[in-house]
Parts: sequence; structure tokens; C-alpha cells
Amino acid sequence: MQGQPEALLAGDPLGALDGQQVQADPVIVVPDDDAPVPAEAPAEDPEAVAELELFPDICPVYVHETCESLAYDYESVVSHILDKIDDGPSYPRRADLKRKRVASSVDTTANGVTAATSAFTIDSIDDSSLSVKEREERAARFFNSDERRSRHKVGAYTPTARTLLQQAYPYVPHKFITTQLTKHGNCLLLALLDLDEHIVHKGPLHLGFVFKKTKTKLNPVYSMESLPGMIRIEESESKKDALEEYLAALKIRQLRKVKRDEEKQREISEAANIEQAKKDGTIKDCECCFGDFPMNRMVHCNASTLHWFCVDCARRMAETQIGLSKYELACMSMDGCQAGFARAERDRFLDPKTAMALDSIEQEFVLRVAGIENLETCPFCPYAAEYPPVEVNKEFACQNSECEAVTCRLCRKESHIPKSCDEVEKDKGAAVRLTIEEAMSLAMIRKCNKCGTPFIKELGCNKMTCTRAGCSNVQCYVCHQSCDYSHFDDTSRGGKAGNCPLFESAEERHEVEVLNAEEAARQKAIENNPDVNIDHLKFQISEQVAADESRRKNEDAERRAANQR
Repeated sequence: MQGQPEALLAGDPLGALDGQQVQADPVIVVPDDDAPVPAEAPAEDPEAVAELELFPDICPVYVHETCESLAYDYESVVSHILDKIDDGPSYPRRADLKRKRVASSVDTTANGVTAATSAFTIDSIDDSSLSVKEREERAARFFNSDERRSRHKVGAYTPTARTLLQQAYPYVPHKFITTQLTKHGNCLLLALLDLDEHIVHKGPLHLGFVFKKTKTKLNPVYSMESLPGMIRIEESESKKDALEEYLAALKIRQLRKVKRDEEKQREISEAANIEQAKKDGTIKDCECCFGDFPMNRMVHCNASTLHWFCVDCARRMAETQIGLSKYELACMSMDGCQAGFARAERDRFLDPKTAMALDSIEQEFVLRVAGIENLETCPFCPYAAEYPPVEVNKEFACQNSECEAVTCRLCRKESHIPKSCDEVEKDKGAAVRLTIEEAMSLAMIRKCNKCGTPFIKELGCNKMTCTRAGCSNVQCYVCHQSCDYSHFDDTSRGGKAGNCPLFESAEERHEVEVLNAEEAARQKAIENNPDVNIDHLKFQISEQVAADESRRKNEDAERRAANQR
């Protein structure tokens, strides 16, 4: 079985219900004559519309629903929106729905499905504008979402997934398939794609299992051709979920194979091209890395004396320029050549994203040099436009259809009107500061090693006994390990010098632990939120409270000293 070809390992089933397609019956909608006719919305008041223009990024659907709920009282609508901003999460923004920046692809909705994948369909796997990896990642986010995971805890999803995996890999032992499915949290798509990676990139001796001598009998209803019809007629939601996920996984597996075949063919073609170039004498040295390359795989500057470079060196030079916020692509020759590269040559080593980045930097430079008065730019894309002074309009509405962000012109972040930049910074600082406070509290709290009951010591020794009924676990307050008296430094009780202290000031220990936790949490918060104002992370304590705390500590120290005498 070691020589099994890839197609045989995959076990792609053949046949498809004789090409028949199951068609769903058309749905006929019969209007209800007795249904109430919705009242027409009153004509829009121009003054009210002008008030709503205070929120140019607001979602139109949200405005419409709010107007309906408040009987088209526009003053109430505006007040409602302002109250929403002040009291909690802001209103839904149109830009959030349309922007295609990377950050929006990871925003998570309430049901655990990301915004970028909430509209995912199996047909989108065939979208050739996305790379195979991007299509695979979108499918994985959708099928492995919290919402789908919760649905699959009951029903026929898991047994159906095992059956489908066995259909996809008929020579793989059932036990290994079950292990693979469990490993990926019973997510069929992740299990199938990982198994595909496992079989393709590992030799037969390193698979971790031995192929079965008799393959699982293939059922033609689970072929790629038959699955769409099966999905349409399946009544069980859990089985339908498994079938949809299986079809998506098969499509991605097929895309992977096509990509592998293309890469293999490209390697063969490149090897043949190098051999032919050697025969023709058209091999040249790259004047940057000095490697040997066929001339038809190189690019050159547009000087009278051409200088030749490999595509990789030219591409790296372009990426370096982008990192330096520069757009000129000059010759890399050691001769001091100042020539550039013709457009045709640039197209040979620049991918669309790199070319777009260079064009954006050049556009920004041209606009800056032009010195256009009141020119405003979008912080998230190269779009620029003339705007009135910032005192007149503090918001910038990007008209780029790929962005459409509404931003604050003062702090160049997402719009936060009517709050000021400082108010928003303080709110963000307060939220981050809360995480620091929680870390400080957790530093003081211990948990029982046996039952998990939380506790804090005020007085007494460090040998702690859990008071929860039926537990009575004994553990050290310092290192949290279960122990007896021999664990501590009291030699009179069987301990040894240098061990954890049996007696100490709980307050002093708590103070040190809290300060260490505060510093670590603050450092982590700054790393995760580099734009937050550090001053907003500081705890403000009044002089009176500080004086009272200092006096209390002094009194406690004097009392402990008196007790020791």
C-alpha cells in the first residue's frame, strides 16, 4: 500500500445519480387582502435631514428603523442617537459594513461568526479573485464558528462527519479518522484538510497508521456532483450542515491539488527553461545577488547600457522602498546607474498589491508637493480631498468605495463625534485600566488546589486549610502547593531553613504581589494598545486617602513590633 497514488488515497467517489438534479418546488406567495397597509412615511423634513447629517457614517437601515419606532419625530431620533453614544455602544456605522480593511475581517458578531464570513457561501470558494489560502481561511472561520460548534454538540452531525471522512479517504483506518475528527473539535472541514495535508506531505512510513487492505465502499450520493442535490433534499439540519461542510472541504481539497499540480508543472518548465538557456548561451549574472539566471527570467533598467537583475532581487528592492515610504525604483547596479525601470519591466516583478502601494506613496508625495490648501487625506487609504478648516468640520468622509471610512480630522482615528478626542482617549484608558485592576485583584486571590474555592488570607500562618465542606485540602499560601508542616521553614515542626516561610505579614506579601501584577499588566496593556495615553492608565488617589493609608501602615507596624516584644 505504500505506493498508493494520491488519487487513490483520496478516494474521490465516482457517479452521480445519473446526472439528475433535484429541483425544489417553486414558492408561491399569496397576498393577504386583510393585512393592514403600512402607513406612508411622512415627507422628510429638510431641517431634520440636516440634523441627521451630523452622523454621515450612520447605517441608513438603522436610521429607518429608529424613525419608524419614534413615529418620525426627528428631534427624538437625534436625541436617541446622542443618548446611545453617551450611554453605551455607539450606533451602527455604514462604514463598518462597507470597509474592506483587514481589521474588519476579524470583527466578531454576537453569535461568534465574523463579519467577513457571516455572508459566506459554498459558491464563494470558486471566487478566483481570492487566493486558495484566503478561501480556505474564510471557510475555516465560518465552519469552525462558535455558533456552528454549539449546534453540532447534539444531533447527527458527528456520526455523519465520520462517515463522510471515511468516504473521502477509504483506505484510512476508521480509528485514525475518529482521532482526527476529535483533534479538531469535531469540525469536519478542519479534520479533512489536515488529513489531506498529512497524506500529501508525509511519506507512507511517517503517516502514523497503516492503510487498510480493503477500502471502504464508496457511496455515489456523496460525490461532488451529487452533494448539491443531497443538500437540497436533506431534512435534518445537522446532517445538512455536515454535507455542506463536506462539499466545501472537497472543493478546497481540489483547489489544493490543482495548485500543487501547477507548481509541479512550473518547476518542470523552469528546469527545462534553464537547460535551454544554457544551450543557447543566454544565462546572465544578476548584478545584485550574482546568481545565474536565464535572461527571459530577468529584468533590466532603462539605461543605454542595460543592467540585469533577477526578479526576486527587483521585488525585494521594491518592498524595501515601500518600507521607507519611497516610490522611486532605481537601478541597483554597482556602477552608480541612476536609471529606473520601464513600466513593462516593472509589471514583470511587481504584484498588484506592491504596485498599488508604490502608486499610493507616489500619489501622496505629489499631493504634498502640490501644496493644495486645506487638503485632507484619509488615514486608511490614499484618498484625499479639499475640506473646510477643521474648526468648521471635524470629520472626514472618505469617498473611496473600497474604504468609505468616516474619521476625526484631529486624531485621525474613527469618528467619535460628539465626544472630543480627549474624552474618547479617557474612555479607552479607563477600559484598559480596568484590565490592570482585575490583574491586581487576581494576584491576591488564591484557589484551592483540590476544589477551586477562592480565598484570601488576612492573618495567621501560611499553612492554609480549605473550609469548603468535604474538601479540607491543605496548601501553602506562598507557592500554592499542597503540603504539611515539613514544607515550611519552621525546624521545630519538621521543616527546613530556606523553605517557604510559615509566618509572615500577609499585607506585605499582598502589596508586593499586587505591585508586580500591576506592572506586568500595565506593560502588556501598553503593548496591546500602543495608541493609548499612558497617563490615563495611572490610578488617581486623593492626598487624604494616601495619608490615611500611610498612617494605617505605620500603626500596623508599631502593633506588630509591640506584639513581638
